[in-house]
Amino acid sequence: MTVIAVCATSAGFANVTLPSVLSDGMVLEQNTTVKIWGWAKPYERVTVKTSWDGKEYTADPSPRAEWSVEVSTPAGSATSHSIEVTGYNKLTISDVLVGEVILCSGQSNMEFQPSWSMWDGYAPKDSLLSQATQDDIRMFRVDYRTSATPNHDASGCWVRTTPENALSYTVIGYVLACKLHAQLGVPVGIVDSSWGGTPIESWTDNTLFDGNEHLTSINNRLTEVSWGPVRPGLIYNAMIAPLANYRFKAVAWYQGEQNCENADAYCELLKIMVGNWRSAFYKGDDLPFVFAQIAPYHYDEPGMAVVVRDQQRLAASQISNSALVVIGNLGDLKDIHPRFKVEAGNLFANALLTLAYGKDGFHYAAPTLSSARLAKGGKSVEVSFADSKGLHVVGKGKKADWFELAGDDGVFHKAEGRIMKDGSVLVSSKEVSRPKSVRFAWADDAWPNLENADGLQASCFGAVQVR
Repeated sequence: MTVIAVCATSAGFANVTLPSVLSDGMVLEQNTTVKIWGWAKPYERVTVKTSWDGKEYTADPSPRAEWSVEVSTPAGSATSHSIEVTGYNKLTISDVLVGEVILCSGQSNMEFQPSWSMWDGYAPKDSLLSQATQDDIRMFRVDYRTSATPNHDASGCWVRTTPENALSYTVIGYVLACKLHAQLGVPVGIVDSSWGGTPIESWTDNTLFDGNEHLTSINNRLTEVSWGPVRPGLIYNAMIAPLANYRFKAVAWYQGEQNCENADAYCELLKIMVGNWRSAFYKGDDLPFVFAQIAPYHYDEPGMAVVVRDQQRLAASQISNSALVVIGNLGDLKDIHPRFKVEAGNLFANALLTLAYGKDGFHYAAPTLSSARLAKGGKSVEVSFADSKGLHVVGKGKKADWFELAGDDGVFHKAEGRIMKDGSVLVSSKEVSRPKSVRFAWADDAWPNLENADGLQASCFGAVQVR
């Protein structure tokens, strides 16, 4: 950022300043209005001039020294622009691109970078880095910070895409940026605000928990850890709230592993966080949210991660303008950080292209439970899945595994599924003659053999009563 001093000889003068995210190399959302904001001395009139149209906008700082203007942006292109901000001093933001901007957030599987050791020796790493030369894909990495109250600025800087810089990119974020760039033909900016091993509560405004005994009791079930905060708001205040004025097209969210201790509340917590972010972000739009269902893994304390996955499935059906990315067959039962991040990034991109951009033909939706009812005769259950086109069994055999049935006693027994002509699955068990409930892939490390035509593994679901 170029800074030109203007007659700064009097102690009565102040310098207009900008947040870190408004800096050289940034990407602004196209064809909309965006905020340019910052701080200056009260009565220090601020003028903002945009190079793409030559327009000038003025603002008078508030008694709290805050100012902002709304600026119209053009259609996206690779053209480099600049923005001049003048008060008692003059700032020039250089090399500004206009295109699409996505916020990527969550814990370590979103934060996952090519430099991490678990990606060493993995062929896609070398391919990804060797192709990391797109100057019109930019990344802003928000530095780790916590705060008990909302901060005004987030520490970080915009970087251009080079093989060296891409070593510290979120792999999922970079891959989805590449696909959006290829499909939309405009620059793409990724803001990466992620922190490994952190629960959803720390990403949510703490004032929503204050005085709420129910939510506080849920959060109190989490154990304090050494690698990050677990209490409400501590990350939100420092790494999300400062971005509230920045215009994003959509959010990509990959988190959940750190909420196994209060897994049964994850749907509720995710709905609260999404509502919180939508209210906080610029104009409070119904911002598109794409979130991943955590992958199967052998957890030390089994039985709760699958609950998180099921809660994520439920959340997708209850949160408007959202999409669920099921990555079950992209997991690694021996590593909580699956290496298949390129494939996961492409699924995120497909979901964004569908949800946020209305594009057709980009498949991301895995089979998810639609209904379960007793079959004729009452000895088996018909299970129907949404997004089940081309439903088939993978590998040897003709029966779908990981189904279970329970009778009046509520005890679940292993069952088998047979795919019917109408695409439903007929589930039966020799040990349950009159089934009352059914569940599917109900284990942290479940790896079912049921996929749709796009090779997407069917999502787990918890006990469902049938009649």
